Amino acid sequence: MNLVTFRKRAVAFTAAAALSLSVFNVLSDSSRRDIINAADSVSYEWDTLRMGGAGFVSGIVTGQKEMYLRTDVGGCYRYDYDRNRWVQIFDFITDADRGLLSCKGIAIDPTDDMTAYFLCGCAYFSNAKTVIFKTTDGGETFTEVDVTDLIQVHGNGDGRECIEPIAVDPDDPNTIYAGGDVTSAKGSALIKSTDGGKTWKSVMSYDSLGLFPGELKYPSWTDNMVRGSEPDKLYNQQNGIGCVYIEGGKVYVGTSVTGQANIHVASVKDDKFEPIKALPNENYPLSITSDHNGNLFFTYIGGLAFAGASGGAFKYNIKTGTVEQLPLKNSIGMIEVDKNDPNKMFARTCGMWSDQWFGEEWTDDTIAWGDHFFRSADGGKTWQDITPGQGETDYSTGKGVKKFSSLPMGINGYDWIYGKACHWGSGILIDPRDPEGDRLLLTSGNGVFACDNAWAEKDIQFYFQPDGVEECVSLDFVSVPGGDNFSAIGDYDGFIHKDKDEIPEQYKPNMGSTSAIAYCPSDPKVMARTAEGDGNNKGTGFYSLDAGKTWTAFDPKATGGKLSITETAKGKYRVFNSPKKGAAFYSDDWGKTWKQCGGIDANYGTYTLVDLEDPKMVYAWGATYNEYWSSVKDKKEPTLDEAHYSFYVSSDYGATFKETQVCMYGWDLTWMYEHTCDLAYISKGTVAVAASNYGVYVFSENGTKMEHLDSMKYAKCIGYGAPEKAGGPNTLFVFGRPTDNDPDGIYRSTDAGKTWVCINTDHLFGGTGNGNYICGDMNEFGTMYMSTVGCGIVYGQLASGDKPPVSTTTTAKPIATTTSTTTAKPGSTTTSAKPTASGDIFWGDANCDKTVNLSDAILILQSIAAPDTYGVNGKNENHITKQGELNADVNENGNGLTPLDALSIQKYLIKLIKELPES
Repeated sequence: MNLVTFRKRAVAFTAAAALSLSVFNVLSDSSRRDIINAADSVSYEWDTLRMGGAGFVSGIVTGQKEMYLRTDVGGCYRYDYDRNRWVQIFDFITDADRGLLSCKGIAIDPTDDMTAYFLCGCAYFSNAKTVIFKTTDGGETFTEVDVTDLIQVHGNGDGRECIEPIAVDPDDPNTIYAGGDVTSAKGSALIKSTDGGKTWKSVMSYDSLGLFPGELKYPSWTDNMVRGSEPDKLYNQQNGIGCVYIEGGKVYVGTSVTGQANIHVASVKDDKFEPIKALPNENYPLSITSDHNGNLFFTYIGGLAFAGASGGAFKYNIKTGTVEQLPLKNSIGMIEVDKNDPNKMFARTCGMWSDQWFGEEWTDDTIAWGDHFFRSADGGKTWQDITPGQGETDYSTGKGVKKFSSLPMGINGYDWIYGKACHWGSGILIDPRDPEGDRLLLTSGNGVFACDNAWAEKDIQFYFQPDGVEECVSLDFVSVPGGDNFSAIGDYDGFIHKDKDEIPEQYKPNMGSTSAIAYCPSDPKVMARTAEGDGNNKGTGFYSLDAGKTWTAFDPKATGGKLSITETAKGKYRVFNSPKKGAAFYSDDWGKTWKQCGGIDANYGTYTLVDLEDPKMVYAWGATYNEYWSSVKDKKEPTLDEAHYSFYVSSDYGATFKETQVCMYGWDLTWMYEHTCDLAYISKGTVAVAASNYGVYVFSENGTKMEHLDSMKYAKCIGYGAPEKAGGPNTLFVFGRPTDNDPDGIYRSTDAGKTWVCINTDHLFGGTGNGNYICGDMNEFGTMYMSTVGCGIVYGQLASGDKPPVSTTTTAKPIATTTSTTTAKPGSTTTSAKPTASGDIFWGDANCDKTVNLSDAILILQSIAAPDTYGVNGKNENHITKQGELNADVNENGNGLTPLDALSIQKYLIKLIKELPES
């Protein structure tokens, strides 16, 4: 186990400018890190576009006054009562650690709501790594302990609705238990910490119960052997320990097995487990809750994959050991008891497909199918079904009329949720700050539902309330110049985004999972979207001639691919459809007929891009990959012919293309979603492409001239947005790193990729995920949007009042050396001139422009690293002068220029020191 401590959050992230490798080679690692952290900065604010969930909220946990929420692939949240919304607290997760966005369980310290533990892991991401995060300040900062060598959990697997496989002892908060889906070959699925989560050990007395009898591969495509409670099932069906609860010095553990005792109890002092034999074992335990009045409640589900037909709920008296079955049928999610009155409680089903009422009239068209909700005022003896659409039938008039206890399900402004029931969930929680105990929150496969008057006699109102939770998978995004922004979403089609904080309009008709959205550059009202090709949408496409107001169906060439559109003549449009696996096709009659684009033979995904200013020019970027190379004995990697990127250019509206084979394809990084092959439009005839470990290439002169940029070492994806100044090149955004020593993050360029500024390494939300895109806003300079694994669509925008930088950094290019510009940045820090015998010294002003900013530090480093070019007698016109050397000698003045002088300038700029020279 490794304990890692790190800072996590900030309202506005201030990012450093990234310098070139040739500059940093002259510095020690520590000096280099200081320079990066102290560099001239651009302030950005980060959040997610408002849509309203759309993903599986697998659990909500309440403390005395706080609430935390977990999702299966979208991280964790804490409820912000001041803003009345959930706030993502896992935005610090990196691309490499994206699997930790899958949270299997949360435990709040019963003595301190700001201290909480999060059990996280995903079998198919991040090498099946499992960690336990701890926060002591409500999610502002975290410590991390890797427990993969003890247990492993799959937060997106069957049984993720179980409540909760981690618990804190209320009598001793330093004691915590956590349960795994599977266990290491020799350990126990139950682990324990007695030092507040710093270290963990296997509870071998639990393992001796024999509940984890056999080995399996976890995940199935690896050689990693673990033990499971149901070893005959696949890795994603292993749930192991489903729930853990501690009260009165005893720990209760529910295990996902049937046909034998599956609830065991032990003293926290000796961990000697015994079965509670009075409880049933024919179904899987889902939750353990308490009325804190001497009784525990155990709920059961018929199957881990939402089999709602069997299960039930049982009341267990701790003192006597007696068990009473509650009159609740089917699979039950949980029992929630009012902390002020143990007789008042709520329950819900889990995995049911029963009727919920959505419309004003009770008709087939107003029924959605999901779970039912109940309340009891007598300690669980009797229950009333308060689901919208349920109630007694009045026959007094001779005709049966339902007397509904609840109003139709409210959509709360989220039109897209109409007809999509509250389903799959297990949680029904009382808001801990509600003194009346009648504000409820319910988990669901599509977000969060709520109710504010659950004890009303009639007109109870359940409604959709996911504000802040944006757990969905976005697969494509476009920003239309002079228009709106448009998204393509897995499962939920996509939306028209007019404002970041407004609920967007969903496309109508809705077609389910959508892989692509595109517009025609010469006529932006013309748009198209197409299906992902999964179980939620197998093959539909739609086009629009009025910017998405109305849509007409068409048949795409393939599902799961991408689209682009050009205008071949006034009012005549050609749509391109490139499948996931190779080639590209075009149609001039909206899908009635399709032709293959000549010259594109990529077989591993191709993107097309129409020149924004010349509709006859169409560019494409694709990968060729022969995955069968590995079948050749002793062959360690494919040849260039077997794995490469190619750039394609067409001057006949995309009918035929000419190919340029560019570089090796990142075949070893396909697990990172490296093969999306996006292009970024810089200016007329000029585009940039991301080439994974080969960085960025720029194609100019209508795509016929190729240039490799040494300014970006690794580029996972690239996008473009509005230029900094009218008439200038479009702004480029890259998810990557300029040098091997730089952190992965989002970098921005306003000069066609010659130089880059880091704008985000702290708020990565697990990286770009399945969609693997970055899209700049074409109407707002500096704003960009990013896909994620399951955290919705992340956006970054310049912080309020922040002005864009004018000064740029210098980076090397393979053909010709670029020069550094030294124009003063608005708001640059200046120092007072100090008279000397040789004239006035302007401390820190290495380039003698009467300001002190980052370009002075850069020039110092350049003059040291390349004296023939940037020294006093250097060949470059912007070389340092003798006066500049005098001005720049600000660290141990008189000792000559060293990298420490550049560091002193950086420290001065961010106010670590008050004046120059430093010494």
